[in-house]
Amino acid sequence: MSKDNESNVGIARRSVVKGAAWAAPVVAAAVAIPSVSASVVETVDLTPALSGPINLSLNPLGVPVARITALNTLTITNIGTVASTGTETATLVYDPSLLTINTLGLGVAVAGSDGNWIFTLPVIQPGESLTINLGTTLDSLLNLNVLTALIAGGAQTMTSTVSGDAVTDNNTASEIVGISLL
Repeated sequence: MSKDNESNVGIARRSVVKGAAWAAPVVAAAVAIPSVSASVVETVDLTPALSGPINLSLNPLGVPVARITALNTLTITNIGTVASTGTETATLVYDPSLLTINTLGLGVAVAGSDGNWIFTLPVIQPGESLTINLGTTLDSLLNLNVLTALIAGGAQTMTSTVSGDAVTDNNTASEIVGISLL
């Protein structure tokens, strides 16, 4: 080997050693990053939504006399990262107006009475929803007893609030329901 070749080999070896010295911290930093991202907090986050409203205008003989505004479902969605525990509750509060709550087959325990219902919710997986039928369809609104109760109560606010989940800033939904005379 000539002297020039020996010095080039020496430089190449030093460059390799320097490169390896710089590469080690970079690899260590790259390995540390996944452990930081793995520390995401797992939460249950249930959000309520009241559907509707369903609007029906009463126009006997072509003259508008009243507008009925009603809701027909309460939907609880888990937007969290883990399943709920099955101990969370949802309340539904409003002035009584003869709703027929239908929770059959949903695994929902119901307490209370017309105007103040408390639902103990089953386990809801992340990204899934539970829908409770409130029984206010257009057909039921045309029932004379329901119309009388709505007229007596006038317009009101129906509110649902979820309790027992980890995130509390999105636990309430409200909608105006009832009847307004035109």
